[in-house]
Amino acid sequence: MIISLFNIENSEHIRSAVAALEVRSSSYLAGKYAVFMNNRQRQAIDKCHEIRNAIIGTDLSDLLKRKNETIYNLISNATDDTFRELDFRCPSWSSTQELINLRKLLKGIKENIEVLHKRDYLSITPKMEDIALVNRWIQQYNVKHFYLQVFFDRAYIISFKNILTFVSNDNNDGNNFSIERDDKNQGKTTIKINVQIGKEVLGKIDMPEHKSAMKELDRGRLLFYVTFEGGKGYLDNEIFIRDVIDV
Repeated sequence: MIISLFNIENSEHIRSAVAALEVRSSSYLAGKYAVFMNNRQRQAIDKCHEIRNAIIGTDLSDLLKRKNETIYNLISNATDDTFRELDFRCPSWSSTQELINLRKLLKGIKENIEVLHKRDYLSITPKMEDIALVNRWIQQYNVKHFYLQVFFDRAYIISFKNILTFVSNDNNDGNNFSIERDDKNQGKTTIKINVQIGKEVLGKIDMPEHKSAMKELDRGRLLFYVTFEGGKGYLDNEIFIRDVIDV
């Protein structure tokens, strides 16, 4: 028996469950999102190389080294991986045309580095305020708890236990998870974990049919919205048994 965490109040019924699932839905196609973000990151890195080459090996190279050797060393030694780690304050040089041109090029590198700093993954999003609540629930009923994140093309699952283990490791901070105040969720502090940390428990989903619908309220106002019908997810039984049932 798999139960929804907060929908059943009968204690004995809850304790007999194999696991509890907290299901979150998303309007994204996870596969297409990943391709888009990979391309965006690649384009930003390529642009950094292009701009760096327009500085290093030209007359601007000596000028930059003379004006700011720290930035010179940062960009001249940068690689695909280390461009992501760079951070510097863009200078405000304007006394000569050469310095203006150099400033604009450095600004271009800075802008592309900012793209590389942005979170580039879809996430599973437990709220910080729910951590203690879920932990008390698990201790009270001795039932395993999982987060299931469903997209329109696949779904990922991760246990509450694995979330705590992952985010408590300082080495993972900023790498596949972040802690943010979520403006879309009333500013609540939320843990955002890369869905790839979880297991892909649904590797294929048939898209549902969708159509518009209308509802007329008592006072005459009309509401228009979208309804869905059908759709089917294909469960990976091996992962489900191994990582949810038998874990």
